[in-house]
Amino acid sequence: MSIGVVMVGKLAVHLGDHGETYELSLPSAYARSILTYPWVELGDKISISCSETGYSAAVTFHTKPFYGGKLHRVTAEVKNPENNIICKVNGEWNSYFDFQYANGDNKTVKVANLDIMRKGVRPINNQADFESRKLWQHVTNALMVGDVETATEHKKILEDRQREGERHRKDTGTSFPTKFFKKEGDTWVYKNCLKLEQKTAVIYSD
Repeated sequence: MSIGVVMVGKLAVHLGDHGETYELSLPSAYARSILTYPWVELGDKISISCSETGYSAAVTFHTKPFYGGKLHRVTAEVKNPENNIICKVNGEWNSYFDFQYANGDNKTVKVANLDIMRKGVRPINNQADFESRKLWQHVTNALMVGDVETATEHKKILEDRQREGERHRKDTGTSFPTKFFKKEGDTWVYKNCLKLEQKTAVIYSD
């Protein structure tokens, strides 16, 4: 049995030092063999583009075939403003990337050698009621000890509460009170974006 999650929306990453903004879509995530020995992979094609430079890339996250094949494969092509391929990429997103440039140069990047920026997460008792780790803590704790029945019960409680909230908002004509994002047209934009001249990553969703 498998479960797929489609990542709706896009990211916009702004490089303050270069004055460039890169817009990219997101791959889908798949949880495989969830009733036996579960594992996760990414799949689908995504695009990356920069309006300031005209450069773009098409990236494919390959899902593992049912028989044979490798996990986590990624291929990509990078094009210049004239739509010429200047670089081809092949590798595994959690291991390495081989870059082959049009001028004949080659480069290999090992993911394990890259600097890791750990995210900071507040202790659960300091989190607000609707922060993910606090909200789903009972489901998480049950899964960690292999108690699927208890996890399912807590999951149902959360989902029923969410459905009831959505019905109430629909009946009263109210919207969900967002905290970190605001809607601009058809796009959700982070409320507290840093100034573009600073190093920052701006996240939004279509």
